[in-house]
Amino acid sequence: MQQITLRAAAKLNMTLDITGVRPDGYHLLQMVMQTVSLYDTLTLRREERISLLCDHLPNPDNLAWRAAEAFFAHTGVKGGVRITLDKQIPVQSGMAGGSADAAAVLKGLDILYETHLGLPALRELGLSLGADVPYCLMGGTALVEGIGEQVIPVPQMRTGAFAILKPEWGVSTAAAFAAYDNGIPADRPNPYRVIDCLMKGKLKSVSPYMRNLLEQSADRYPEISELRRRLLKNGALAAQMTGSGSAVFGLFPDLAAAKACAAAAARPDERSFAAEPVPQGVEVLLME
Repeated sequence: MQQITLRAAAKLNMTLDITGVRPDGYHLLQMVMQTVSLYDTLTLRREERISLLCDHLPNPDNLAWRAAEAFFAHTGVKGGVRITLDKQIPVQSGMAGGSADAAAVLKGLDILYETHLGLPALRELGLSLGADVPYCLMGGTALVEGIGEQVIPVPQMRTGAFAILKPEWGVSTAAAFAAYDNGIPADRPNPYRVIDCLMKGKLKSVSPYMRNLLEQSADRYPEISELRRRLLKNGALAAQMTGSGSAVFGLFPDLAAAKACAAAAARPDERSFAAEPVPQGVEVLLME
């Protein structure tokens, strides 16, 4: 096999709670995450060196490039890879686009070079690249704890859809956590009630239990509240910022309603998407 093509799904935070801070400064989290049908597509081809073809961040700072470096350093495999990245997940949106790409590279290289690392080893390697990578390797509906290393599968979300609005500006994850540290504690989510509602398809009941504590750090961005207001005005059952932002999503009973909202609620300078829940983070499309 010389080449493999995969697609990496974006994620949304149905909840985001901060439960403490480790001595090394990392925040301890508890989150309900869901992958959705918005994808980056990556083609990996065996080469002697690492290279990356992408319209966005085509340099060694890109997480896809760093994932390839980590894979070869960890396995000792002599070789490289040419990564062609079709980027559709918006950057600095809180949708884990970079982490999803890193997960796809790790999984793809494991298959391409037949190293058979397995999911636990790939997740450990992924954690060294970013807190969302272990989850992105699995995807679906999951409870994620610690600094992202504890990924606990839960009954999958099988109904509903999302409208997503992304303003032209992004939010730095580090800045969002720093702002949270200097803020006032907010109402906390109830992840177990959210999981129960999603599992039973009780989408109209989920809103009181959804919270993203980093939204309070986004108070300096009144646009976040405005995006949420527009989603609710256009029929969303619940609306919330995902991750550290700046994307905001609305929950709908079906894809048709989500598409109608995405078309009606977005302004010309914003990107909008409609997506459904999907059960995996990385999917292999083609092996050649």
